[in-house]
Amino acid sequence: MNPSTPATARSSHYSRIGLLIWLWVAILCCSAYTTDVHAADAANRQQAIDMALEQNGGRGKVLGVTTQTREDGQIVFAVKVLADDGRVRVFRINKAR
Repeated sequence: MNPSTPATARSSHYSRIGLLIWLWVAILCCSAYTTDVHAADAANRQQAIDMALEQNGGRGKVLGVTTQTREDGQIVFAVKVLADDGRVRVFRINKAR
């Protein structure tokens, strides 16, 4: 900011910066985080769900399941779970070959 800028313009500028910082922190706090499950491979979608819930302490609500293919050709179930604390976790579980 230029020193000759009126105080209201400087205040508005700092308010916008504060808002952007607040939004950035909120996004970091509320973002989903991913957990790879290495214990075993799942033979099917239901088994992947069961494994994800087990890794989440046996609780939570399944929000969705998708299949993804890694670069090495491995098929992975991505199980999105809403935990009791409000966090969304994505468990990636290898599909049995």
